[in-house]
Amino acid sequence: MSRIPNFPQSLLDEHKNWHHARHNVDINNPPPGYGLQFLQFHRDFIGRAQAWYRENGLDPRLLEAWVSVPEAIRRSPCYNQAAEARILFQPESFASADELGRFIESSNLHGCIHQEAARLYGEPELNDFDFAPRYTEFYNIHNMIDRWYRNWEGLGRFRADGGYWYGSFEGKGDEILLYNSLFGDWWLGKLSENPSEGERSNEIRVEWKSIGDSRKFGPMNDGRRFRIWDADGDGKLEVLFQHPQQGEWVEGKVRNGRIGWEPVRLIAERALAET
Repeated sequence: MSRIPNFPQSLLDEHKNWHHARHNVDINNPPPGYGLQFLQFHRDFIGRAQAWYRENGLDPRLLEAWVSVPEAIRRSPCYNQAAEARILFQPESFASADELGRFIESSNLHGCIHQEAARLYGEPELNDFDFAPRYTEFYNIHNMIDRWYRNWEGLGRFRADGGYWYGSFEGKGDEILLYNSLFGDWWLGKLSENPSEGERSNEIRVEWKSIGDSRKFGPMNDGRRFRIWDADGDGKLEVLFQHPQQGEWVEGKVRNGRIGWEPVRLIAERALAET
């Protein structure tokens, strides 16, 4: 499927109006505030559009984020691989989400992806703000861009005693991943609601389980490149960090109640090395 049948005109108009209201923006140098608006609007928009899509019994797998930009697009003259590498491997270089969003636009990554996807898939409307949301590839693109945004959001939030992150790491519900820097161990907390006696509201409880350690890699809060994001597109968050001595990237993935560590090679690593 490419064009989505019976896509709501109200959603098309919403996306069209958002972009038309900003048609005077110089995309090569967007003003402060534009980048955050771009990221937040599209996150909210694709969330509601995909909710309609699921409610109408359509296959949500067709809307999933691209794990990476298709090579046919990455090799096109308009595609900035160095910009892609900075977003994926140096998110800490962006001081704010607004700076990240402005960079996605000013580097022409967003525009080039739409332009070349329209050519690659033979759907000219993919490169038209007025009609692009009625194509499945629009969601492949913007779910991927939202993953870039979540990558930035997932930078290590460390305190003196460790760090913690909310999301889905093993199950389908909300979970908390906790890192204890004193012992180098990791804990997974699963949220649950229990009825409170004599009260109308339910009590939120967290059930904690030790899932392993990362002591052999040294302290995670030593300034190394570190982030939490869905690296493989399976809907679950992983721990990613760059080994401070060896330089390789290591992924920590929670399976069957344990966190396992494996070296990984991420796309655009070569482009990053060339910048």
